[in-house]
Amino acid sequence: MQTKLIEIDSGSAVVYFLGDIHEGASNHQSKALVKAVKQIQDEGAYWIGMGDYIDAINHHDPRFNPLEIAQEYNVKDLADLPRKQCQKLAEKLIPIADRCLGLISGNHEDSLRRHSVLDPTEYMAELLGTESLGGKAWIVLRFTRGARCETYRICVCHGSGGGGMREGYPINKAYDVFRWDSADVCVMGHVHRMQTDRAVFTSCDYNVIRHKVSWYGTNGCFLSKSELGSDGYFEQKPGKESDIGMLRFNVATSVHNRKTAETSLEKIYI
Repeated sequence: MQTKLIEIDSGSAVVYFLGDIHEGASNHQSKALVKAVKQIQDEGAYWIGMGDYIDAINHHDPRFNPLEIAQEYNVKDLADLPRKQCQKLAEKLIPIADRCLGLISGNHEDSLRRHSVLDPTEYMAELLGTESLGGKAWIVLRFTRGARCETYRICVCHGSGGGGMREGYPINKAYDVFRWDSADVCVMGHVHRMQTDRAVFTSCDYNVIRHKVSWYGTNGCFLSKSELGSDGYFEQKPGKESDIGMLRFNVATSVHNRKTAETSLEKIYI
């Protein structure tokens, strides 16, 4: 687990969660990714990588299926397929590389790291000039105005699971994953479905009631479930079509009074 502090000298910030891209898979939605990158770039927003950047399944992997490989890759690419996928994805993300707060590792990267000599998350971080934050991270946004400051905590991980079939499974999974974490926003990926929920935690100190707002979310992806002419690895499994897109966390604060601050966690469909 890693931590990172970001100093912000304005009263607002926007942070996107960009993950489950699966570069190299035949069902990867490359046009949607281009739109996502442009949106982040146009807004000058921050973003956090949420894992599963590449498919990372080569011909030595028992999961390998030639019908799942994107057409732009050829037989020669099999010699070093995951590295090629990282390089192609990095080219797409370069326009927003300077706004990246760090990269979380996903299960596809973790699996390849365990069974080969390449750590895709570390390699992607090198290509983009950012940090690899491991499997889970706390990112603290500290807004400053003179001597005053106000902090907002973001807790992120790629997540696990995905076997739930009912509509409420994704957000229930997020609550389970972050059950013992106290943050302003908790976001996971992995399940390829976008859901958000706002929770208010109540406490009482010295006869004063205080309410703390926390947001929970599961992030979108850039890998469709079913496409003609290809073989998606989960097209035969139960569950809805993937949510192509990403979550956006918005913070607006005056720093002088946290009660007047506004936060939201939005679903951005692409």
